Amino acid sequence: MKLRDGRGKWILRQLLDRHVPRALVERPKMGFGIPLDDWLRGPLRDWAESLLDEARLRREGYLDPRSIRDAWQLHQQGGANFGYRIWSVLMFQAWLEQAGEMDRCCRSG
Repeated sequence: MKLRDGRGKWILRQLLDRHVPRALVERPKMGFGIPLDDWLRGPLRDWAESLLDEARLRREGYLDPRSIRDAWQLHQQGGANFGYRIWSVLMFQAWLEQAGEMDRCCRSG
């Protein structure tokens, strides 16, 4: 019942044929974007700013603080959309912060 003529989800397709135009059902999967650039300039700005603090980046010593701060400033001014590049740095920084907390917890326990 799930497969027919080499096509999966046969029952679902039959049901959808009654209610949804075939062009919507028979198209390739598509992802969706998020407004990351806007979020980094708005509701996530303070969080990102704390993770991208130049003194913090310098103290940790893993990344080049100047290039990151330059990209962050350009992004904030709207001169460039570095959202996804900055997001990668933010995820590393958030992971590093979490790992540090776990390390402190384990050493003190």
